[in-house]
Amino acid sequence: MTAEVMAVAGPWHWPTGAPEAVHFTVRAIQVHRRHVPVGDALAGRCVAAMGRAAAACRPVRFRLSGLTLTPSGVMVCAFPLDGAADEFADRLGEQLGPDGWFEDSYHRDIWYATLVHFTGEVRDRQGLVDWVTSRRTLDLGETTIDTADLLRFRHNGRQPVRVGLGHAQLRRASAVTPVSDRR
Repeated sequence: MTAEVMAVAGPWHWPTGAPEAVHFTVRAIQVHRRHVPVGDALAGRCVAAMGRAAAACRPVRFRLSGLTLTPSGVMVCAFPLDGAADEFADRLGEQLGPDGWFEDSYHRDIWYATLVHFTGEVRDRQGLVDWVTSRRTLDLGETTIDTADLLRFRHNGRQPVRVGLGHAQLRRASAVTPVSDRR
């Protein structure tokens, strides 16, 4: 889907639906920092909070259905198949405590993964509108997510890519695993 969007929108946009970039955001912690040092206190507290939240939650299940067009890009819509996604988001907010200030008053009421993030003008605006409209109800299947990751992003010269700072299993009893490679 990402390659198809790029063909209509233009090759200069970021293909954030690529395997090294695609993700579902549960909560943003702060504005982008170019460098997060190993042993960063905030990252450590957030990984611990994520582990506590994940330990009490089950894996998240989504039906991926339809695309949507926004001013910032093209997204695939994700619909929770049960209450697990919202439960994890709520528990994460609670466990973050004061470290969750950045989105403390913000509640995400939709789930999505961005396929293409616009970085400039769209090559064929009407073509893109038509392309997305014809895929508004496209069934892309189901996915189950059993790992939560604390991420930051770095630009690899083409697009932002995920850099893991830690992860936790959504299995009602999980262990937190810090990630030591923070390129």
